[in-house]
Amino acid sequence: MIAPYTHEKGSPKDWADEAIGRFRLTSPSNLWNDITVPFWSMPENTCHPTQKPEKLIAKLVLASSRNESVVLDPFLGSGTTSVVAKKLGRRFIGIEINESYACLAEKRLELAANDARIQGYEDGVFWERNARRPAR
Repeated sequence: MIAPYTHEKGSPKDWADEAIGRFRLTSPSNLWNDITVPFWSMPENTCHPTQKPEKLIAKLVLASSRNESVVLDPFLGSGTTSVVAKKLGRRFIGIEINESYACLAEKRLELAANDARIQGYEDGVFWERNARRPAR
């Protein structure tokens, strides 16, 4: 958090000095700077022109559903929403008009059955890009 909104006696409220830096625990903000578009070298990358990163969708699914909830994506595209829902133990419904993208989503769902990893999310923690430390 760059600029705290609440002060106590002229100092920022609830800041902590830790070994990894000076920060404060807070609710998620509206700025997620730890998201990366799926690069060619990432296992989740597809040929879909507007594919969303699994980490982004994971944040949305975890924030808005519980285990076994149903997640709906009426514009499924490459299937990222369904893949992430499956990896996080949710049920899912996806609608896609383009047959090649629907097939791509099916292929990704098959792969997700054997590999539930989401890059940047491990052990219930979102990690900073290319690091094993929690995202701030």
